[in-house]
Amino acid sequence: MSYQHLSEKERYVISHLQYSYSIREIARRLGRSHSTISREFKRAKARHPWTTYHYSWTQPLALEGNQQPRHFRRQNNQRLVAYVASKLKQEWSPEEIANRIRIDYPKDGRMRISHETIYRWLYLESSVDGILYRRTKGTFYIVPVKKNIYLL
Repeated sequence: MSYQHLSEKERYVISHLQYSYSIREIARRLGRSHSTISREFKRAKARHPWTTYHYSWTQPLALEGNQQPRHFRRQNNQRLVAYVASKLKQEWSPEEIANRIRIDYPKDGRMRISHETIYRWLYLESSVDGILYRRTKGTFYIVPVKKNIYLL
């Protein structure tokens, strides 16, 4: 099943139908899943909890969110980057880091990362900085080749 983002016209319709119809009815009229509409309302409410859903400010937010891949958005979170870097220096594997961060920060949604994203960061850094990362016998270690300017 392919995924398609809501269009500006659909957001316009949602903002006008929300006063008269349920989420399921709005979804039926748009030919979308009710969970898509529900997520759209939740996402908007998280950004602007004091107001009702309106297309004039939700569309720019949606476009802004689509500009960058999610793994790059994670790199803007300095606390998350520092956490990952410290665990890598302690020779933790990306899988161990991704699992442990959920335990250390159970209620902080910004402190979430998958092991695939960590591997992506490592691959990117090794191709940019010349840092070589190796895993042997379950341990993860770093062999610096050039100066490190990115993650660690």
